[in-house]
Amino acid sequence: MTRKILLLIVCLFTISLSSTFAQDDYSGLAIDATPKHQSEIGIHVGHFMVIGDVLPRPSWGAGLHFRRAFDYAFAWRVDAQYGQALGLEPRNSGNSQTSPAKANRILNGSQNNGLNYTATPWYHNYKTKYMSLSVQGIWSLNSFNFKKQIKKVNWYVYGGVGANQFKAYYDAKGDNGEQHDFSNVANGLSTENSRDDRRTAADRVKEILDGDYETRAETATGRRPDGGDETAEFQLNGHADAGIGVSFKLNEKMNLTLDHKSTIVFGNEGDLLDGYRHRSIYDLTQYRDMINYTSVRLNFNIGKREDRSEPLWWVSPLGLISQDLAEVKSRPIFDKTDKDKDGVFDIVDDETDTPEGYPVDTRGVQLDSDKDGIPDGKDKEPFTPPTLVGAIDSDGVGVVPDPGYLNEGDVNNIVDAKLKGFEATLPDAATDWFLPIINFDLDKYNIRSSEFGKLHQVASVMKRYPELRVLVSGHTDLSAGDCYNQVLSFNRAETAINYLVNKYGISRDRLVLDWGGETTPLVDSRSQNLWNRRVEFGIAEGQTDKGKPDCGTTNAGSGSGSSYSGNKEAGY
Repeated sequence: MTRKILLLIVCLFTISLSSTFAQDDYSGLAIDATPKHQSEIGIHVGHFMVIGDVLPRPSWGAGLHFRRAFDYAFAWRVDAQYGQALGLEPRNSGNSQTSPAKANRILNGSQNNGLNYTATPWYHNYKTKYMSLSVQGIWSLNSFNFKKQIKKVNWYVYGGVGANQFKAYYDAKGDNGEQHDFSNVANGLSTENSRDDRRTAADRVKEILDGDYETRAETATGRRPDGGDETAEFQLNGHADAGIGVSFKLNEKMNLTLDHKSTIVFGNEGDLLDGYRHRSIYDLTQYRDMINYTSVRLNFNIGKREDRSEPLWWVSPLGLISQDLAEVKSRPIFDKTDKDKDGVFDIVDDETDTPEGYPVDTRGVQLDSDKDGIPDGKDKEPFTPPTLVGAIDSDGVGVVPDPGYLNEGDVNNIVDAKLKGFEATLPDAATDWFLPIINFDLDKYNIRSSEFGKLHQVASVMKRYPELRVLVSGHTDLSAGDCYNQVLSFNRAETAINYLVNKYGISRDRLVLDWGGETTPLVDSRSQNLWNRRVEFGIAEGQTDKGKPDCGTTNAGSGSGSSYSGNKEAGY
C-alpha cells in the first residue's frame, strides 16, 4: 500500500512539473522572456534530528543538490541527503514498552535476540542512519521585487517528494554482550517532576551506554532479522518534504543559504525513525515521527557566463525589458534633414553643400570616378582612361595625341605589295589525312550510338572527294583466341562498311574491307581494352577486299550491325 501511495505522489508531482514546462511558451512575444541561464549545484551540512517518542540529541547531516529554474519564480531541485540522528530518554520506559509480548519485541526477547528488559528498567536510546533522495519544487518569494535587477537576498519556500531508507539501532549491550544495567539510574531522582533530575538521569544513562548501538531497533514490517544484524536490508519508504530558506549572494558565482526542512515518512515505518512506536503496552503513538534538518548550503552557479545569465531566481523578469528600454532611450534623435538634396541625411553627410544633381557616394561626397579632379556632375567624360587623366581639357575630356598609326590606305598598299606575284595552288583531292577511329563493346560488333558522329565525319570526307577510296580495318583486343578475334575483327569492319553504304549512300566499291584481329593493338595489354576493340579508316592505295577468315570459326561476337534507329534524312 505504501509503495502505491508513493508512486501516486511521484506521478502527481511529475505532472505538475510537466504543466510548468507546457506554460513556458513565449512564441507570441517579440523578445525571449527567459534568457539562457545558469544552473546551481550545492553542498550542505547541518543539524539533523528526529522528533518522535524520544528526546533528540545533537546530530548531524550532509548532502548535495542540483537546482534548475523553470522561470523567474519557480525552480526544481534534486536533493540527496545523509543523516545520523541520536536520541535518549531520561525517564524509565522499560515497563511500559517491553511487556506484554505484543509490545517491543526487540526488548522483551520475543524475537530471540537475547534481550530481556521485561524485569529490569530500560531507557529509550537510539541512533538512526538515514539516506534520502528528493525532488522539490521551489518558489522564490521576491521574484517580483523590481527595485533591483540583480538581487542580493532571495527568500524561498519549497515542497517535494522522494524516497528514503533508514536503519535504527539501540545501545542495549555492553562490550561483552551483557545487557546494560539501568537499575540505579533513578535512585534519589524525581524524573517526572524535575527538569534538573531528568538532566542528571540522562547523564547517568550516558555513562552506562558504550556508544556501540549494536542492536537493530523495532520494525513494523518484520523484514529485519533478529540479533541486530548490521547487514540487514534497508526498507524503502516514501516521504514528503516542506521547507523554507534564504540565500545571500557572495559574488556572481557563489551564494550562501540557510535552509530548514521538515520531512514526513509514509507507510508503517513512519513512526519508527527513532526505533519506537508504542505509547503504552496497549496502543501505539498517535503521530508519526518527523525529521527536521537545518543546514547551511554553499552553492555554485554552473554554465558559461559569456552567454548565460545567473540563475533566474537572482534575476528580475523585467531585466531584459529595462535594458532594451535604456538602450533605446540613449539613442540620439534621428534627424532626416537633407539640405543639398543628395539623398544622404545631413547627420551622416560629409559634404552638405553638394550641387543639386551631382552624384555622391554613401558619405554624401561628390563622385570623381576617373580621379581627374573634375566631379562627375560636370565631367563630360567621367571615365577618362588612366593614361589620359593627366592630359584633359576643362570639361574633363582626355586629349589624345596623334600616335602616328597607319591608316587603311597604308595597310592596303602593304598587303598588295606582299601578294604581288603570289599564286596559290590547291590540291584537287585529299592525299594524306586522318580519319577518326570507332570503338566497340566487349565481344560485340554493333556500332555504339556514341560512334555515329565519327562515321558522319568519314562520310562527309568521302562525299567531298568522290574519287577517294577508303580502307576499313577491323581489330580486337587480346582477350580471346587468334582465330576468334580474326572473325570478330572482320565482322566489325563489315558492320562499319554496311552502315556507311546504307545510311549515307556511299558506293560499296569505294570501301575496302580489311581486318587484323589482335595482331596490331594500340595498347599493349593482355586484358580487355576499349582502344584495341576498334575499326580504323585510311586511304586505300590499291588494296582489295580481304575475305572472311577461314580458320575454323564460323562466327564471333554478337550484334546485328547497328543499333541506330534515327531518321536517315536527318543528316546524323
